[in-house]
Amino acid sequence: MSGFEKKLITLTFSRASPHAPVSVRAPFFRICADATLRGPDSSIVATYAAHRWRLGQRSCQEFHCSDAVYLRVTNQHGEHERLGPYEFVRAAEGSLFTEGRCIGSHSPAQPGVAPAHCWHEVTLVSVDAETA
Repeated sequence: MSGFEKKLITLTFSRASPHAPVSVRAPFFRICADATLRGPDSSIVATYAAHRWRLGQRSCQEFHCSDAVYLRVTNQHGEHERLGPYEFVRAAEGSLFTEGRCIGSHSPAQPGVAPAHCWHEVTLVSVDAETA
């Protein structure tokens, strides 16, 4: 495996049965304030609306990343923070989860999420890329 391949992360989108999951790979992914998930070239990978991720015509309940990642988050006041590393991150219902607990929200209307944990932008980046 080349050094570049090690730096790619994989997001796996879960669809309702009997559909197979859909996976996408890139060095990083960014959940933006406009409810889009974007890749490194700013192209839209998916959009988030009505508690679902849309990949083209596909509708998915959530996605997860089983690669070791850091989260670079920006809150609504423009303050930046790096969280992690996390071995597993799941995005569902407008929030991000790890180890069975909610760590923050990318969708401002999520009940029970403290304003300090409601993020304007979230970037998932490989641990390898952050340490390279």
